[in-house]
Amino acid sequence: MNRIADGYGAEADESACSAGPPPGGTAVPPAMPGTPHRHRALAPDQGGWQATLRLGFARRRGRSLVVARQHEGPLRIQRAFHPEGDDVCHVYLLHPPAGIVAGDRLSVDLEVGADSHALVTTPGATRWYDARGRAEARLEQRSSVAAGACLEWLPQESIFFDGAAARQSTRFALDEGARLIAWEITGLGRPAAAEPYARGRLDLRLELEQGGRPRLLERQRTWAGRLPGLRGAAAIGQLVCTPSDDAMLESIRRRLEGFAHARFGVTRIDDLLVARALAHHCEPIALAWRAVWETLRPAALGRPASAPRIWRT
Repeated sequence: MNRIADGYGAEADESACSAGPPPGGTAVPPAMPGTPHRHRALAPDQGGWQATLRLGFARRRGRSLVVARQHEGPLRIQRAFHPEGDDVCHVYLLHPPAGIVAGDRLSVDLEVGADSHALVTTPGATRWYDARGRAEARLEQRSSVAAGACLEWLPQESIFFDGAAARQSTRFALDEGARLIAWEITGLGRPAAAEPYARGRLDLRLELEQGGRPRLLERQRTWAGRLPGLRGAAAIGQLVCTPSDDAMLESIRRRLEGFAHARFGVTRIDDLLVARALAHHCEPIALAWRAVWETLRPAALGRPASAPRIWRT
C-alpha cells in the first residue's frame, strides 16, 4: 500500500487513486497539543501558508487515474472517485484552513495526460479574508491538457471579503485535440450581511491557450477599491468550453433564458464558447453554470451530466 504525508505530518492512503507509487509530499512536523492548524508548518516570519499541490492524471489499463501527487502545506486531495465508471476521475481540491488570508502563497498544478478525463471541483466556497493592510494573498492555478484528454474545472465560488488583497490567476494550456469545460464564480463582499466589497485590492486573471496560441486573456483589477464595469453587481461568472459549435451556442442561450436573477452574455470565438454573468450574489450564477454544464457536457464531451457527489452535501 502506497502512503504519502498529508502536509500535517500524518499519512493518507493513496491506493484508491494512484496506479503506482506517488511522489512523496513534504511532511510537516506535528504541532504541539492545542496548537491551531492555522499555525502549523509556518515559520514565524512567513506570515502565511506556503502551499503547493501537483496532480498528474493518466489513462492506465482503460481507467483514468491520479498517477502522480505531490503536495506541501494544506492543499491536498483525499482520494479520487469514479462515480461514472472507469472513464472519468473525480477529485475534490481541499484547503483545510477553510480560508485564504494575507500572505498566503498557494499554487495548484494539474497535468491531464493523453486520453484521460479529470473532473475537478471543491467541497465549498473559497473565502479570501480581510488583509487588514498586510501583504496580498496569491493563488496560482495552472492546468495542462494533452491531446485527446479532457478537463472539467468546476470549482465552487470564491468569495472576497471586504478588505481582501488578492491575486488569483487561472491558466489553461491545451494541446490541439484537448477538450475543456471550465468556470469561475467570483463573489465580492457579503451582500446578505450588508457588507459590500468597498476596499482592498484584487487582480483576477483567466487565460487559455491552445497549441501554443492564446485564445482567451481576461484580467480584472480593482480601481479605487472596486472592479469597474459591474453595474452594481456583486458576483461575476465566466464559463468556457472547447470545442463548441453554433448549435451548442444557441442551446445555451435558450437555457439561460430561464434564469431571471442574473444577466448573461454568450459568444463563440472560433470553436471556443465563452459565457459571462453578472448578479447580485453568487447563487444564481452557480445554478446557471450547472445548468449550462448539463447541456454542454453531452455535446462537447460525449457524456451525460453526472454531478459530483459533493455538490449534494
